[in-house]
Amino acid sequence: MRYERPRASAVLVAAAVGATALLSGAAPAAHAAPKPKVTNPGLEQVSGGLPTCWTGHTTGKSTGTFASVKGGNRSAKAATVAVSAYTGGFRALLQAPKCAVKVDPGKKYDLQLAYKSTSGKTALTVFRQKKNGAWVKWHTFPYLPSSKGFRLSVGRTPPVPAGTKAIRFGQGLYGTGTLTTDNYKIAVAKGTAKCAGSECTKGHWIVEGFGDKGVKSVHTVLLHNGKVLMIAGSGNNINEFRDPKTKLYDPKTNKFTNIPTPYDMFCAGHVQLPDGRVLVMGGTEEYSDYNVVPDTGWLGSKQSYLFNPKTNRYEKANDMADGHWYPSATLLANGDVYSVGGYADERQDDADQGNLVSLVADRYSWSKKRWLKEGEVAQPRIDWATYPALHLTPKSAELFYSGSYVFGPPRHTDGRLRGPGFLDPDTGAWGALPDFGGLRLPEARDQSAAVLLPPAQDQRYMVIGGKDFSNGEPAIRLTDVIDLKAAKPRYKAGPDLPHGVIHYGDGTDAPARKQTGAQGKTYVSAVLLPDGKLLETGGSQQTRSDHVHGTSILDPVPSVSKMRWKPVAADPVSRSYHASAVLLPDGRVLAVGSNPWDNSFDTRISIFHPPYLYKGGDAPKVTSYAKGLTTGAQTTIRTNAPITRASLIRPMAVTHSSDPNQRSVRVPVRSLGGGKYRLTIDKRKNVVPPGWYMLFVQTKSGKPSEARWVHIR
Repeated sequence: MRYERPRASAVLVAAAVGATALLSGAAPAAHAAPKPKVTNPGLEQVSGGLPTCWTGHTTGKSTGTFASVKGGNRSAKAATVAVSAYTGGFRALLQAPKCAVKVDPGKKYDLQLAYKSTSGKTALTVFRQKKNGAWVKWHTFPYLPSSKGFRLSVGRTPPVPAGTKAIRFGQGLYGTGTLTTDNYKIAVAKGTAKCAGSECTKGHWIVEGFGDKGVKSVHTVLLHNGKVLMIAGSGNNINEFRDPKTKLYDPKTNKFTNIPTPYDMFCAGHVQLPDGRVLVMGGTEEYSDYNVVPDTGWLGSKQSYLFNPKTNRYEKANDMADGHWYPSATLLANGDVYSVGGYADERQDDADQGNLVSLVADRYSWSKKRWLKEGEVAQPRIDWATYPALHLTPKSAELFYSGSYVFGPPRHTDGRLRGPGFLDPDTGAWGALPDFGGLRLPEARDQSAAVLLPPAQDQRYMVIGGKDFSNGEPAIRLTDVIDLKAAKPRYKAGPDLPHGVIHYGDGTDAPARKQTGAQGKTYVSAVLLPDGKLLETGGSQQTRSDHVHGTSILDPVPSVSKMRWKPVAADPVSRSYHASAVLLPDGRVLAVGSNPWDNSFDTRISIFHPPYLYKGGDAPKVTSYAKGLTTGAQTTIRTNAPITRASLIRPMAVTHSSDPNQRSVRVPVRSLGGGKYRLTIDKRKNVVPPGWYMLFVQTKSGKPSEARWVHIR
């Protein structure tokens, strides 16, 4: 085809038409200029109280103002958005329609502005003009933190949809507070997407406050519909013993649903069954009377219920053989649930004093849909104390006791500390690892976190922190890792937890004194991330006090000696006793709860945006996949971008720093071309126990997708 240069007259006519259209407010031309430009980017020209070519935009219900102000980002002027009352939507300063930025369909654009804000709920927000001239909200970037001084807000748009004429963008304020912006820029995207501020390497937290309408979450479970079940029971408050609480939280709407709760599930055990229902076992039968010397002790409940996400209701299960207060809850390869430990439903020697730890092992049969009778279960008759961390292993479906526990360690009949080892739930046989398996300070692992490092196939377990509550010593920084594939498994010293910032005080109502250089953490939470790493957060140095504000991420490389914790942004809220943290399907991490020494309860929810959300390029998206699969199956998925890895992560069900069922399973990926990939599910049911999983895929840069829910049978 012969290229022909346009005649000069044609060019002049086109330019004149374009200029007339811009002055008259008509829609911009379909084909944008090669170098898009923001008009009045520094907000210096002002007309009618607002920068020229700019306008205030409001959605939802809020009360607020827009204004041009003095004192810009290294300039004379800027503009503010203030919201005094808020119930929904957002407010933002945007380009006026006649000054919208012309763009080319199919291209991506890098946006940038400077902002400062008193709110932690502000986000770069983009509108686009459709072919018919209508404006629609197009893309919202993650929330950015509050800032007293100007900092950058940047983002790379997705490809501009076909038919788009122009875009308008600005920083949206999605709550009460004041937002000041200045220095807007736009450019055609080239190379790696831009990132600005500490969120690039450290991420950031957004804290949701609910006041009296918040939730006490002693038990936190992510359901396969993306909502979070938050169980308080009586929430460590005897006045609520007869009115126990459960709430369902929706992270997308930030709203709660109250769930009728049949009995006090405070300090129960819980686990997700193969069909996605949540089995809750045990809990509080009777409160201890601390006014009696010695106090009467707690009684564990025999009751058990199943929460059904389809109906948002609890369904009655039969009672267990014994009461359990602080019991274990481990899913087995066949879908059964094994539970041991916790205080029984009777007191020591039938006297009105002391706690009697249950020596009864209870087992819920998935095939029979009931708790088995005591005589139907092999009884090891072991004093497991409370919340022993028992993990399912690939080794003949044995359970591995990692050495992590709550309220004092498991013991032998002669009082000696019981260390890590293996339990066969089918026979009751127990085999201890020699010399505590090399676990350092085993007597100081109370309310440590124990986790199966990713991928699950590697069978490496890490115990993080903990404390010996029998003395006044602070919590420890130690982490230890054991490889169960080794001929003689033994713990190796892992990397110490980083020093954090200690807040002395409850961290909720009273200002807390601060000191750097934390000695360690108990009540620490551990969360597996979709990029194959591990996050730890929260915890305290002493008993429900001296809260440590520190969050860090570990890359579990093959060599334990080369593992390192990388500090990231710390949760602004103190999280200690009765706190939880769970991974959400969109890759964020939710932290909730905290019950400090004064017995108050923090009802705020913190949500962490990890650094991988800001990695270069768009997040991949799984556009086609099979929702139901079996172990050993091969399946084909489609994605909108090239991927290099995939994983199945079991949704968390955590309490008291413990979720022994948490696991991330590696899924081998084979490219078939054309955006198609073949995935192969591990064939071992004791590596992939039946149930719902989050399927994450990841780009070469390490940016994960939002999860797709997959049911493994």
